[in-house]
Amino acid sequence: MNKILLGLSGGVDSAVAAQLLKEEGYSVTGCFLSLTKGSHPLSEAAESARSLAEYLGIDFVTADFTDRFEKEVTDYFISEYLSGRTPNPCVRCNPTVKIRSLLDTADKLGINMIATGHYALTCFSEKYNEKVLKAAPSKKDQSYFLSRLHPSQTERLIFPLGGFTSKDEVREKAVSLKLPNAKKADSQEICFIPDNDYQRFICENSSFVPEEGDFLDNNGNVLGRHTGIINYTVGQRKGLGAFGEPRYVKQINAKNNTVTLCKKNERYESSLTAEDISFAVNGFNEESFTADVKIRSTARAEKADITIKDGRMNIIFHSPVLAPTPGQTAAIYDGDTVIAAATII
Repeated sequence: MNKILLGLSGGVDSAVAAQLLKEEGYSVTGCFLSLTKGSHPLSEAAESARSLAEYLGIDFVTADFTDRFEKEVTDYFISEYLSGRTPNPCVRCNPTVKIRSLLDTADKLGINMIATGHYALTCFSEKYNEKVLKAAPSKKDQSYFLSRLHPSQTERLIFPLGGFTSKDEVREKAVSLKLPNAKKADSQEICFIPDNDYQRFICENSSFVPEEGDFLDNNGNVLGRHTGIINYTVGQRKGLGAFGEPRYVKQINAKNNTVTLCKKNERYESSLTAEDISFAVNGFNEESFTADVKIRSTARAEKADITIKDGRMNIIFHSPVLAPTPGQTAAIYDGDTVIAAATII
């Protein structure tokens, strides 16, 4: 029987994934990853996952990678905000912590394959002659968050929920299976900031003290005062104050402690530059090509002409895109296949 290690959080997605894997003939071991300070292997969350594994009739293990998570995700998250950028903690976490840690645990247990409850697909591509990561047909498609996976990680991954078209469909499956957590609510916050208060988290976990600075317009004229750069992100409208007309955050300059605001029609850009490029397929050596680009998880992929030179990616869109945000990920697709990712600067 094929053995597989499944990331088991205790939520409905991983529970349904476990059952689907069992139905496909896999011998499933559920793995609860302890990543944040509130998720100790003996925590309530871990015990919930353990109980779920018992209900499902699968083996269960816990693995503590809190130090790895702090180094790769929380430290990065704070550093990016203090640099005036908006980080992508989930995009960062998947290749460097979550998937990496599942693979490390699987190796210790002598298990070759791993699985998670992500909404994405992996399959063999004749074009790239290897197993690739693809977008799922679901509105909850999470391929953007997985876009930095290395091909060696994708090769060992299965996403049992990839064929579902909606979360409602997954919940219906959970109900039909009489799973005890079928109606468990989804978490809407970043896992390591459960109250969603980024500013408090950053200040409590760094020496940073927010300082007031100037709101500027595109010409450098002072419009008013801001309360600290960590309180803003590019594209933001709420919480800026009154300026006689709607204003949006256009740029954050950490060095000068300024926040540039723009008018509604000034939010769009026709091009951007990105760095820290990673490739999701092996042997990709195109220097100039056309592809689809997503600049945020909720954005539609837009056609663009891409040139790679000196470690940077210059992206020229066929149609202007809304508020490209420094620090966020530009995920590059060939159709529904992820081929690369880079960080917007």
